[in-house]
Amino acid sequence: MSEPTDIRDVPHTEPAYAIETRALTRRFGKKTVVDHLTLRVPRGSIFAFLGRNGAGKTTTIRLLLDLLDRTSGAASLLGLDCVTGAREIRRRTGYVAQDEGLYDWMTVERMIWFCRGFYPTWDDALAADLRRQLDLPGSQRIRALSRGKQAQLALLLAMAFHPELLILDEPTAGLDVVVRREFLEGVIELAQEEGRTIFFSSHLVHEVERVADWVGIMEEGRLLSCAPLEEVKAGVRRIVCTFPASPPPPALPGLLHTEVEGKTLLCTVRDFGEATLAAARALHPATLAVEDLSLEDIFVALVGKGAV
Repeated sequence: MSEPTDIRDVPHTEPAYAIETRALTRRFGKKTVVDHLTLRVPRGSIFAFLGRNGAGKTTTIRLLLDLLDRTSGAASLLGLDCVTGAREIRRRTGYVAQDEGLYDWMTVERMIWFCRGFYPTWDDALAADLRRQLDLPGSQRIRALSRGKQAQLALLLAMAFHPELLILDEPTAGLDVVVRREFLEGVIELAQEEGRTIFFSSHLVHEVERVADWVGIMEEGRLLSCAPLEEVKAGVRRIVCTFPASPPPPALPGLLHTEVEGKTLLCTVRDFGEATLAAARALHPATLAVEDLSLEDIFVALVGKGAV
């Protein structure tokens, strides 16, 4: 029997995935921005959706939230089709856009009051607690807030109604290093108190490694890798071989990148395992070592030089 092409055809009791897509595609004229994306985001995970600027991350998020029509494919959030279930999805999902459209002439208190009317599950006590934690001045107009404080206000508005899923699109763009770190760590701490799923896009790879437990890497609309963070890091390694003379051309499975430094050969490989080691030993190096890589190194190896 052929696999269903529409996620609505797949029986869902208690969905294991907060987000699920199958061959999701969006074209603008002849340009394919999201290219047959098949993605699964486990419930309760902190999922980092990584890619360079222009990789298709924001377009994917807009497709998921039915803010943009898909060209083909299927997608669901919380077990609901993204199109037919869009209203229910918005009721259960918090969303913070990169350039959040806040009414900057309102005060913080007025903005909170305005938004509470849209959500039956709005929690006044939680909103007040978040405002205290984030140190948001209630009487100040939004236009007078720093970029960081505006981002924190957007987070409050996205969380005060107890969403099951929190989607953040480049939430730290434009923030300085200290504020970015505080913001991300604050998001994780606040959201995990209720076991929410967090899906956030970013091109700042070095910051993601501290907070994410799942990682998806996107390039030119295609998903290059999607796995738990530790699995991604275990699967991409650097093999360092030294030779008595010039290194031979490497023929290693899963080879991503090669560098030669004198008599030393450095090979970055994916799907690292015993077959990789056997192929490296077959080069007859004088010494052989395997090095772990940071997520940033892995990202660069997968998407190419100049990625970050």
